Amino acid sequence: MKKYFGHTLLYLHETIALGSERAEGFTDNFTAVYQPMMEALGARLFSIWETTPYNGHWPQVTIIWELDAFADYARIGRAQAPGGSHRDSAAAWSEYLAAAGASGEGRIMYAGRSNRTQAQLLEAKFGAGLVIQEIMQTKPGKQDDYIRELERLYVPWSERTGKRWLGSFITTFRLNEVIHYWALDGEWDCFENHYPSWKDSPPAEIVTWMSVAPALRDGWEDSILQALPPSPLR
Repeated sequence: MKKYFGHTLLYLHETIALGSERAEGFTDNFTAVYQPMMEALGARLFSIWETTPYNGHWPQVTIIWELDAFADYARIGRAQAPGGSHRDSAAAWSEYLAAAGASGEGRIMYAGRSNRTQAQLLEAKFGAGLVIQEIMQTKPGKQDDYIRELERLYVPWSERTGKRWLGSFITTFRLNEVIHYWALDGEWDCFENHYPSWKDSPPAEIVTWMSVAPALRDGWEDSILQALPPSPLR
């Protein structure tokens, strides 16, 4: 059963395949049309990344918005619906995406118990210019269990090897999905300095993790994402 922690904020996760558009043109339209509309409606841009070549679907952009509560989600929905206060802006954004042949997928998420808010990350000067995104399929109902074991076994080792845990998010209306983000120290230099992550044999905590994780998950897909200029966490 999902647990809603006292600090929990709501997050909107958008994955947009750009079609014939490229990141520069997308960013121009995003900052001119979509970002102002969303921020006027109370959404905070948490981050925006593009998928890099060689590991992930490309050209593709991932956007995360931070909201305080479902009331904010309701306000956004009303404002963008026919007759809503921001219907024209929403239609202009939709027309731009359609003209580019873009398509996408949306998720509503809430944060894991140890996630930091955008304000806390900015205060800590947490950089997420280059991240690994892992979209995990957990066993049904095991999302919180998976994050708990990840924190206990995987996060300490990962952060010693150049991959800082940005956070884990649970998809609200799906029973078996968790999305993790790992910020890479030195961005691209992390691969030169820390990979492969172990040379001869995995350390004890990873051996334990490898025995625990398969009982909690069914599979995953990872991508390497690079921040676009509007991202607050660059």
